[in-house]
Amino acid sequence: MIKENIQIFNTSDELSENFTKFLQNLLSVYPHINISLSGGSTPKQLFNYWSQNNKQNLKLDWGRISFYWGDERCVPSDNEMSNYGMTEKYLFKNIHQIQTQNIHRIQGENDPTIEAQRYAKLLNSNLAVYKNTPCFELILLGMGDDGHTASIFPDQMNLWNSENDCVVAKHPETGMQRISLSGKVINNAQHVAFLVTGKDKAEKVSEIIKNRSASETLYPAAKVNPSNGFLYWFLDKESAKLL
Repeated sequence: MIKENIQIFNTSDELSENFTKFLQNLLSVYPHINISLSGGSTPKQLFNYWSQNNKQNLKLDWGRISFYWGDERCVPSDNEMSNYGMTEKYLFKNIHQIQTQNIHRIQGENDPTIEAQRYAKLLNSNLAVYKNTPCFELILLGMGDDGHTASIFPDQMNLWNSENDCVVAKHPETGMQRISLSGKVINNAQHVAFLVTGKDKAEKVSEIIKNRSASETLYPAAKVNPSNGFLYWFLDKESAKLL
């Protein structure tokens, strides 16, 4: 049975504030946290919140956090579509306590197949391994209005069940290649948190939370169910309006 916690907030700042408290609580338990980040507008809002509040009462021990990514577009890091590039711009450049040696990006400029293999080896080397699979302390996920998560799309559900830790996906409309964690890595994490905002996500949020069994065959986001961990939903009131 899924171990799920759903929280709804009035604004994106309120969501960011409460997610930060959640991360602070994890840091009170773990000596070091390996976190997998996502791209998109909601993480950008979170990174802005962290940057703006870091000198006041944020109280995050940045030296005890290592950063990874759940997916990346196959573009150079300085491309405006790069998930790493967005994080560097809105977070890393603004918080100097974050240590370069704790940043482990997917190198989107490399050959996708070779890079997926390299990143999988990096995860197996740096993270705890449980059931022969890398185990993150925390994975952040977004969700597209089509129900995709990481870079696994509804028309490529087979990638979720891949035996590989990292896979190469294609955007269904543009054909752009992306590197993504597979489902077995996502569901092997100790904590997985969806951060979702906006009314365009409300329909899929409602479908997945209210009727997960039916949604599992349709949407990758519905297949997120940590086998030995916990799933959290951090939602704004727009994305949760149909719940």
